[in-house]
Amino acid sequence: MITAEQLRFAMPPLAELPEATIARIASGGQERRYAKGATLYRAGDTADGLYLVLSGRVHVTREHASSAEFLHTEGAGGVLGEIPVFGGGLFPASARAAAATRCLYLPAAVVERLLREDSAFARLALRRLATRARSLLGRIDDLTATTITARVAGHVLVRAESSGKELTLGMSQQELARELGTAREVVVRALRSLIAAGAIARTGRSRFIVKKAAVLRAIASR
Repeated sequence: MITAEQLRFAMPPLAELPEATIARIASGGQERRYAKGATLYRAGDTADGLYLVLSGRVHVTREHASSAEFLHTEGAGGVLGEIPVFGGGLFPASARAAAATRCLYLPAAVVERLLREDSAFARLALRRLATRARSLLGRIDDLTATTITARVAGHVLVRAESSGKELTLGMSQQELARELGTAREVVVRALRSLIAAGAIARTGRSRFIVKKAAVLRAIASR
């Protein structure tokens, strides 16, 4: 059982809501825990409730016959399922725990009652839909305006800033491909392009060193 105080602490986006609204959310929800790799829901499932992420990390992907397209990650404070639950229909994508995750599951019937009876919750729902729409539009812009090589270069720059000139990717090439919405082979080619340009050099298995930061920044800004 999640208390209103625990929910407010775990979900900063709810902080602006009246205490009574948070209490109604807490009392109407069900705590669910997922091990790393567990599925919260699959694309095509009936959107039967919202998932409020209290801790952990969840990856949301669109799965195809031979590949999976990464859409976004939700960590603590994130909400999953707004579009189909508020608008009706099926889950358009699948959600899996990328780490041990704890959620407050809010059944669709409870959501419907809150939308009908609690104006503060209804306003929050509208803001969440607007935020999700902006996020998806931003991702579309990113996918269409930049090349995979530029985005890999940007990822390497961020890793270099936190790890120093010698670095690892911080994840497998397959995981990075999912993050960037592409295939592992494309990431491998992008890394080879960065090496060929003299921006980075390989120093070991999955280890690299930045040789020309200016070249790396120039490629990342394309």
